[in-house]
Amino acid sequence: MRWTVLVSTVGTLLAATAETAHADPLSPSDIGSVIVMGRSLRPSTPDIFGTVALDAGVTPYGARWRRVSAADASDPRIRALGEMVSRTSMDPVARLAAVQSEVAQRVDWRRDLDTYRVSDYWAQAGETLNRGAGDSEDIAVLKMQILKAAGFPARDIYLSIGRDRERGADTVLLVRVGSEFYTLDDRESRPLLARTQRQFTPIFTLGKNGSWIHGSRVATPSSPRSGRGSPRTANVALITK
Repeated sequence: MRWTVLVSTVGTLLAATAETAHADPLSPSDIGSVIVMGRSLRPSTPDIFGTVALDAGVTPYGARWRRVSAADASDPRIRALGEMVSRTSMDPVARLAAVQSEVAQRVDWRRDLDTYRVSDYWAQAGETLNRGAGDSEDIAVLKMQILKAAGFPARDIYLSIGRDRERGADTVLLVRVGSEFYTLDDRESRPLLARTQRQFTPIFTLGKNGSWIHGSRVATPSSPRSGRGSPRTANVALITK
């Protein structure tokens, strides 16, 4: 099976997904084309928000992800919050809601420029608790660490970087419960089923088992075969804005 993926330059893609409220969309001139050969990924990959997730291999966000996901597991505040969440209910979705509530009480949304004096910084969970403020990535990382402390498997927790229709560049936390993905958006009071959401468009998603790049499926005709109808190949156009 052949996947046709449209890709942007790394610099432009980083600029498009930086944590700015009004990031400009990419122009057609920023986009190139590359052919990715291979089979579709396992069903547990984050085919969320109506997209197709393809193995991204090494991404510009890999080092940041490894740093924040490996930190603060022994922080007593994270462990206490995890224990508190685990006691709220046996229902995993109710536990997700508890994390939403606990973090909302402790952390205000604030740009990295205002908090750290840099345009894009991924804070560790402990740093975000110390300051009581963070942007979308920081809040998502804090929720991730609390969920892990509450007993959620790390393999079921994902950080998705993309664009929101209103906010612009944005990041949300995704948690897989059974066969469903739930979105923990820092502006919402409760977890939302990812399959019902159309506000957010993912570009990159990071998780314990790998990283993925998102595209939309486009069916296009391939070369006709002799004496047969024109077969179709599955193509995926990378989402860049």
